[in-house]
Amino acid sequence: MKSFLTVLVVVFTLGTGAPASAQKIVCPAPSKNPDENKKEGRRYYNMGNTFFNMGQFEKSATSFACVLHLVPYSVMARYQLAVSYQKLGVFSLAREHYQWVIADTSAEARPLHGEASARLAALKGKPDKRVAGPTRPGDPSLDGGTPADGWNLRSRWWFWTGVGAVSLFAVTALFTGWQALEYRDRWETDWKDNDRDSLNHYKDLTDLALGGVVLSAAALGYALWANRPGRPAGVQPAAAPSGASNLLVLPTCGPGGCLLTLSLEF
Repeated sequence: MKSFLTVLVVVFTLGTGAPASAQKIVCPAPSKNPDENKKEGRRYYNMGNTFFNMGQFEKSATSFACVLHLVPYSVMARYQLAVSYQKLGVFSLAREHYQWVIADTSAEARPLHGEASARLAALKGKPDKRVAGPTRPGDPSLDGGTPADGWNLRSRWWFWTGVGAVSLFAVTALFTGWQALEYRDRWETDWKDNDRDSLNHYKDLTDLALGGVVLSAAALGYALWANRPGRPAGVQPAAAPSGASNLLVLPTCGPGGCLLTLSLEF
C-alpha cells in the first residue's frame, strides 16, 4: 500500500507536465541587464538551431521566440523563427516574421532580405496547415494550437487515473473501517488478543487508505488546475533566478498517519 502511494504521487507529478523540464522549454523573463539578456538569448538561439537541425520545429520555434523575448531586435532569431513556422505549416506567422525581416534596414538584416523575400513569395496565399501557435512567450502552445474552451477530460488519462485512485482508496477505507468496527465490537465482548490485533491491523489499513484518498484527491486537483482551460501550455513560467533554491514537498504515509517531507535543493 505504501509503495503504491509513492508510485501514485510520482505518476501524477509526471502526468501533469508542470515539472517536466525535459518535455518543455522554460523561457526566462528579461532582466534589466542587456548583456545578461544577450548572453541568455545566445543560449536559446543555439538551442533553437539544435532543435531545428533535429527536425523538432515546434521546440525550435519556441526557442527562437524566447530569444526575441530576451532580445527583441535579433533579426537572425526572427528569421529562424519564420523558417520554423514555415516548416510547421503555420504560414500566416511565417509570412508575418518574414515581412519583419524584410522591413528591417539594419546591416544584420540586409543579407537576409533576398532569401526572406523569396520565401515570402513562395508562401503567398497558402493557408495554414495547422492552428497558429505562439508569437511570443506566454501565448498558447504550438502543441495542439489554442486550447479549447472546455476541459475535454474524457481523453485525459491522468483524470481517469485520479478518479480511479480516489475511488479505490475510498472503497478500501470503507471496507477496512467496517472491519475495524466489527473487530472492535468482538474485542469489547470477548477481550481476545487476536481480535485486538485484528482491530489494530484494520485501523492501520484504514489510516493508509484515507491517506491515499487525500493524496489522490490532491494530485487530481493539482492536475486539473495545471491543465485548466486557457492555461498556456507551451512556454513555462520563468525559471528561478540563479542561486535560488528549489523546495520539494513529498507526502508520505505510514501506520502512524501521513506527513510531508521537505527537501531543499541548492
